[in-house]
Amino acid sequence: MQKIELNENQGRTPIGLACLDSILNGGLEHGVITEIFGEGGSGKTNICMQFAINTASQGKRVFYLDSEGFSIERFRQMSLDRNDIYDNIALFRLNSLEDQELSLIKVQRLMEKVKSPGALVVDSFTEYFRLETGSDYQARVAGFQKQLATILSMITEYHIPALVTNQIYQDIDKGQLQPFGGYVIDHSVKAIIRLEKKEGGLRKATVEKHRSIEEGRSVIFAITAEGLECR
Repeated sequence: MQKIELNENQGRTPIGLACLDSILNGGLEHGVITEIFGEGGSGKTNICMQFAINTASQGKRVFYLDSEGFSIERFRQMSLDRNDIYDNIALFRLNSLEDQELSLIKVQRLMEKVKSPGALVVDSFTEYFRLETGSDYQARVAGFQKQLATILSMITEYHIPALVTNQIYQDIDKGQLQPFGGYVIDHSVKAIIRLEKKEGGLRKATVEKHRSIEEGRSVIFAITAEGLECR
């Protein structure tokens, strides 16, 4: 059992994109899983990279689990090829759902040995659930709950933020795109950001859910050769 002080500052870690950090009141909240979702090419991985770079540049250790084909070249562009940033990022390439579960357990053990754990990134959290569980709803729900519980345990103990990305699907009943996983994931994450493609190559980020920020706040940004820029 952990005693919580009511006057304790929750703390936030900036993503490194000023306009997005502004509508999030400073960045991603510690002890909270933040989910970003959107169609392919909407900027999910770029935001994950920017967040990892910004956190690592502060001397904090970032644990980055990737199933999206992490681009070393793109990361070097955004980080300006700084070796000190590379040294603070532990990258895990995921090849299956089992691999994802085992990697989370490994990260949990590694955090015990790290002096300054700073953040956990999972890009994408739902990819292998979607590919491997198929129509087995019960298996998918059980997997979601187990892995989300592991993530929550880590970030609560070390008072750090977690950023996870999600796939989308077409909800026939509602006639709109929805994040994969539905209520099970929605119940565990306390902050959700929707990404959308806009005209002129721009992107829109909208706060869909947050426990302390009004829903509907949004910003426009661009993906550039150097990284991300507010517009």
